Amino acid sequence: DGREAVFLSGNGPLVKVLQYALKSSVFVQDVHGFLLQYGGSTRRTPSEHIWVYDEAQRAWDSDRVRQKRGHGTSEPEDFLRIGVRMNSWALMVGLIGEGQEIHIGEEAGLAQWNDAIRKSGGRWIVHCAERFARIFDAADAVAINERLDLTTSLRTHLAEDVQFWISLLLEGRLDDAYAAALQVKKQGFLLYLTRSLEAATNYVKLRYNGEPDKRYGLIASSKAKNLPSYGIRNEFNFTKNLRVGPWYVDPPDSPTSCCALRDVATEFACQGLELDFPIVAWGDDLVWDGASWRSKPQVRSQARDPHQLRLNSYRVLLSRGRDGFVVFVPSEKKMDETANALVAAGVELLPDL
Repeated sequence: DGREAVFLSGNGPLVKVLQYALKSSVFVQDVHGFLLQYGGSTRRTPSEHIWVYDEAQRAWDSDRVRQKRGHGTSEPEDFLRIGVRMNSWALMVGLIGEGQEIHIGEEAGLAQWNDAIRKSGGRWIVHCAERFARIFDAADAVAINERLDLTTSLRTHLAEDVQFWISLLLEGRLDDAYAAALQVKKQGFLLYLTRSLEAATNYVKLRYNGEPDKRYGLIASSKAKNLPSYGIRNEFNFTKNLRVGPWYVDPPDSPTSCCALRDVATEFACQGLELDFPIVAWGDDLVWDGASWRSKPQVRSQARDPHQLRLNSYRVLLSRGRDGFVVFVPSEKKMDETANALVAAGVELLPDL
């Protein structure tokens, strides 16, 4: 069919939004479907020789693949085995980020790509920035190119320092975060907090009144148990039915649009996607205890570090805004310390309209 390249992502919502916006499912594909078709024990090969894999550091490890697909080949090894079978050439472009691992099975990181190179039997040349070169000692050669180190975040068009501020906040370095917030706000990125959900919704509606291209909506952690009582339906039985394509793309007057402020996107539905001004509902699954962030024990969790996944979930939620965000912290005594911590980190109280 003449296609040389395909964009692959394990981020199902991102795939659906791109396919919905482009009205095509040809160039953008779900990585799990791709590997079901060409990976494992099959001998089939794709027509595309160039595979652009978004968030490659989040590739599934062998345990997760065994659980979901019935064989014990990690996703990185699966890809490289397909490349070896191509009998000509294959180019794997891995787009990587840091601190975005929120799913079980994604915690192995880039090192498993080196393991895959060692096991694949092919001759692979790795092109990467110098800070990643030491990881790939199994490669036939490593070509260092600093142009591949995209150190400037383009997640927001107004504030390059937002990610740094989020890191300081989640590390519990509130004083340092406060100093970083001053720089962020100087660049025009707004950090607001309110204990009233009505105040938050009124603010975003008024802020973008008459601007049909702007998007705002409710986003929340999937593990917060105190939010449904405020009308923020983040439970699985509700969020599993979210149609993410229309939620992000449809015009504000559509009932399926994020601007309707009806449906909620969790960290799983909003990762890799942006809104102009999200309302981030901060729940009881990550609270400040006066000295550090604390998450609820998850006895039955299969994650290697459930607390780190909670931190990463809030990293995702706080980094969805282009112009800024407003954090809604429920007006409950158990949430007071959390609200105070956010203010200490430089988040301003939402001004009265």
